[in-house]
Amino acid sequence: MTRPRVDPEKRQRTACACDSCKRRKQKCNGLKPCNTCTKRQLQCEYTPAILEASQSPVFSPTKRRHVDGSPRAIKSSPEESNAQLHHGPARNPPLPPWDSVEVSPASLVKPELTPSIPRPRAVSTRHFVDAKERDSDSRSRMSNTSGAADEAEVYPSQRMLQDSTGRLLYLGDSATLSYLQLIRMIVEEISGESDFTRDPRRHMIMEAQVSIPPTVRPTGVLPDRRTANILVESFFTNTIGFVEVFDKDMFLASTMECYNDPLSVNPSVLCLLYLVFSIGLVIAKPPSGTEAEAIIKRLRSEDVNRAELFYRNAKSLADPVSGFEDADFWSIQALVLMSLYMLSVSKRNASYAYCGMAVRSAFALGLHREESMVLFSGIERKVRRNLWRSLFVLDRFLAASLGRPTAISEDDCSEHALEAPVEFSGPAGLSNNTERVNSAALNATVRTCHVVGITLKRVYSKRKISTTVAQEIANQLEDWNDKLDQILHWKQAMSGPVDPSLGIANLHVNLLHCHAIILLTRPFFLYILSKGHERSGGSQKSYRISQRMEKFAQTCVEASQHTLILAQNALDAEYLPHCNPFVIHFVFASGLIVLSNEFASLYHNPEGDRAIQSCISILRYCAEYDPQAERVSYIVESFHKANKTRPATARQLSLPGRRIPTIKTLVRNADYDPMAHFFQSDKAGSRGPLPPLAPGPKNGRVMLSAGLPATLPPMVPSVIQQPSPDGSNTSPVNSSGVVSSGLHGMDHLNGPEAEFDFDSLWPNWQAPTGGMALPHPHPEGHQVAEGFGTYGLGPVQVPVGHLNVPLYPTSDFR
Repeated sequence: MTRPRVDPEKRQRTACACDSCKRRKQKCNGLKPCNTCTKRQLQCEYTPAILEASQSPVFSPTKRRHVDGSPRAIKSSPEESNAQLHHGPARNPPLPPWDSVEVSPASLVKPELTPSIPRPRAVSTRHFVDAKERDSDSRSRMSNTSGAADEAEVYPSQRMLQDSTGRLLYLGDSATLSYLQLIRMIVEEISGESDFTRDPRRHMIMEAQVSIPPTVRPTGVLPDRRTANILVESFFTNTIGFVEVFDKDMFLASTMECYNDPLSVNPSVLCLLYLVFSIGLVIAKPPSGTEAEAIIKRLRSEDVNRAELFYRNAKSLADPVSGFEDADFWSIQALVLMSLYMLSVSKRNASYAYCGMAVRSAFALGLHREESMVLFSGIERKVRRNLWRSLFVLDRFLAASLGRPTAISEDDCSEHALEAPVEFSGPAGLSNNTERVNSAALNATVRTCHVVGITLKRVYSKRKISTTVAQEIANQLEDWNDKLDQILHWKQAMSGPVDPSLGIANLHVNLLHCHAIILLTRPFFLYILSKGHERSGGSQKSYRISQRMEKFAQTCVEASQHTLILAQNALDAEYLPHCNPFVIHFVFASGLIVLSNEFASLYHNPEGDRAIQSCISILRYCAEYDPQAERVSYIVESFHKANKTRPATARQLSLPGRRIPTIKTLVRNADYDPMAHFFQSDKAGSRGPLPPLAPGPKNGRVMLSAGLPATLPPMVPSVIQQPSPDGSNTSPVNSSGVVSSGLHGMDHLNGPEAEFDFDSLWPNWQAPTGGMALPHPHPEGHQVAEGFGTYGLGPVQVPVGHLNVPLYPTSDFR
C-alpha cells in the first residue's frame, strides 16, 4: 500500500541516512542516533560516501533537513569529523558536523527560522545548538572563485550581530564592522587562524550596559556652581564642529536662572541642563594640573556612575520620549542630546533610535523648511537652523557607521535649509572668535556630510560603484580645502599649542573629511585586495584594474594615514578626550585600512609601522574610560600581532605585473598637503559633477559647495614590484626610471569606466532565501555557492561582558 502524498514543502529530508536505515531501506531523520535506531535499540552509525577523485567536498545537496534542536542532534566525534572531511569526494558529500575542526571554505551553513514558508531555493539548514558547538563553527573563510571585474550579479546579503542581550542587530556595507568581517576572512584564508580571526566574540556588536545601584534614585539636586560651569564648558568645547544644539550665551543665562531660582524654572530647562551635565562629564578632558581636572576625577571615581545619574535625573524631570507625540522644540533638543549621550557611552543602536525620533519631531515643526523660519526672531532662527544642521550631521554619521538608512532626505528639505542663517553667515554676524570657529566648523562639517550622504545613496545603498560615479562624488570634495576657513586648516593644529576648543574643532572637521574620503574609496581598495587574494589562490583570470581605480585605492590608504597623524597630534597636545565617539570611530576605521595594507602590501607605506603604533596608542588611551575603545583596541592589536606572526610559508597576495605605488607621507615631505591633493582628477575622465548642495553665491549668501572641476596630477610617484605568490620580486622600474605602463594579465582602463558590484568581491556568498527573498538570475555557467561563510550567529543569549566583537553573517533575518 502506497503512502499518502505529502506536500513537497512539508517533506522532511536528510542529506545522509545511517547505515542501518540504508540496509533496511527505512526512513531516517539524519540524527545520531536516529529515530529508527532508537526504537529498535540498534547501534546508529554513519559512513561517509566515497568521494569521486574529480570532485571536491564543496556543498551539501540543496535539501532541507529536519533536525532536533538538542545538542546531540548533529553532534559527532572528532574522528568522524575528520573522516568526513578527508575521505575522497562524493557526488553528494555529507554535511560536516558542527564541531569539526577543519572546515572547507565553502562548507557553510545558514540558520533557517521559518521552514514552512515557500522558498525560491531550498537550502541546507541547522537550528541553533549549544554555545560550544556554535562557537566551533564560527569560522572566517573565503572562496577563491573569481567574479567579474566590471560588473557582477547582485546577491544581496544582510549582516546580523548580537548585542549583549542576544538581540540581533543589522549593520550594512558602509559600517566599519562590515569591512572588519571581510578582512578577517581574507586574513584567516591566507595566514591561518589567529587571535584576530578566532576572537570568541567576533559575532557580537558592542552595546555597553550602563547601570547604577538599585538603591540610588534620581534626586534632582544640582551640582555646585563650579562643577556645573566645568561640565557645561566641557560640553561646548568637545562637541564643537559637530553639534550645536543651543546658543551658548542663551544657555548660560538659563543655567544661571536655574541656580538663582530653581523652583521657578521649567522642568524642560532642567532636563536639558542635566543632559548637558551627563555629556560634559563623559567627554571631559580638562587641562592637566587644574582644578577642573581634580573635579572631573572626583566625579568619575564615585561609586555611582555620575554621568548616568545626571542622565536619569533629566529623564525623571521631563522625558521627551514619553511625550513624543506632543513634541516641542525643547524635546528635539533633548532627543539630540540623548542620542549624543548614548553614542558617547557606546550605545550606538539607542543613539540611532533617538536621532530618528528627533528627526521626525523636527519634520513636524518644520525645521527642514526655510519658509517656516519667518515667524521667528533672528536668534531663534539661528538656533533652529543650527539644530537642524546638527541633526543632519548626526544622522549622516550614524547611518555611515552602522550601515543603515539615513533619516533625512535632502530632496525633502528647502534649498538653503542646511546653510547658516544669512545674518550669522559672515564675520559681521559673529560676536567673537569662538563663534567664528564654531560657525566655520559646522559649515565645513555639513559640506562633508552632504558628500557622505551622496556616497551612502549612490554607492552603498546600490551596492555597486564605478570609477565614474566615484569621480563625480569626488568632484564635490576637490575644492573643500580651498573653501575651508584657514583657522581650521590641519597645519594650524600641527604648528604649536592651540586652544582646546580650536583644536577639537580642527580635529573634528579634518577627521570627518578624511573619513568621507575613506568611505568613498574603500570599495576600490577592497576590490584590489580581494582580487589579489583570488590570484594567490591559483585563479588565472585576468582583472581589469584601471589607473583611476588604483588612485582611488591609494587615496584610501593616504586618507587613513593622515587621520592617524592628526589624531596622534591631538593626543600629544593633551586635548583629546578619552570618550570622543567620533574620533574613536575614525581612528579605528583608519587603523584597519593601514593594517590591511601592511598585510596585503598593496601600497608601500614608509610610515606604516609608525601609523599602526599611533593607532594602538590612541585607542589604548581612550580605552581607559571608553568600552568601545577597549573593544576596538583589542581588535587592532590582534590584527597587528597576526601580521607580525604571519607564517613564512603563508601565501602572499599577488597581482602579477602590478607595480606597487609608494604613498606620500608628511615625514618625507613636510610641505606636502594631503588634504589638498586627495581629489584632483582629470576632467576628461569625469561625466560632470553632481548637483552642488546649493547654487553659487546669491544675494550675499555664503554657499556651502560649488562643485568646481579640477585636474589631477600623477599620484604614483614611485613604485616597487608586486611580489608573486612565491614571494619573489622583480625590478620595479625600467632602465630609464620610468614606470612601465603595460600591466601583464590586466586590462588597463583609462577610457571606459571600471564598475563592480560589492557582491562580486565574494561570489560564493549565496542570496538570501527567506520568505521575502526573490530569486536572482545567475550568469550561465556561474555556480553560486550554497554558503556565506563559516561565521555563526553565536549563542542566542550572550552574557554581559566588557568586550564584544563584531561579526557579519548573511542571514534571512529582516
